[in-house]
Amino acid sequence: MNKLKHIGLMAATLLFFCACKTKEKQTAVDYGQQGYTKATVRDYQLDGCRYMLFLDETRKLEPDALPEDMKRDSLAVWVKYQADPRMSVCMAGEPVKIIDIKKR
Repeated sequence: MNKLKHIGLMAATLLFFCACKTKEKQTAVDYGQQGYTKATVRDYQLDGCRYMLFLDETRKLEPDALPEDMKRDSLAVWVKYQADPRMSVCMAGEPVKIIDIKKR
């Protein structure tokens, strides 16, 4: 009778482990290959400006609209954008239209 309990316990354990699914490894997306540029969101707080995208220490982008969840100082992002010919009140960066933006 004791052997039967052990065999049943081993079978249940084996079924449990076989039924568990492992998470598939997610492959990293190479956003650089898809036309995105690395940038950092900065809370600029200059007259007429608020959130700017810094590509490096000297090149700044003034986005037309930034999603609310991206409005965080020092947030690292991937951004796809195009030049925007609109006039800017801010005039601290290049006016751009955001095509897509993702957190890094």
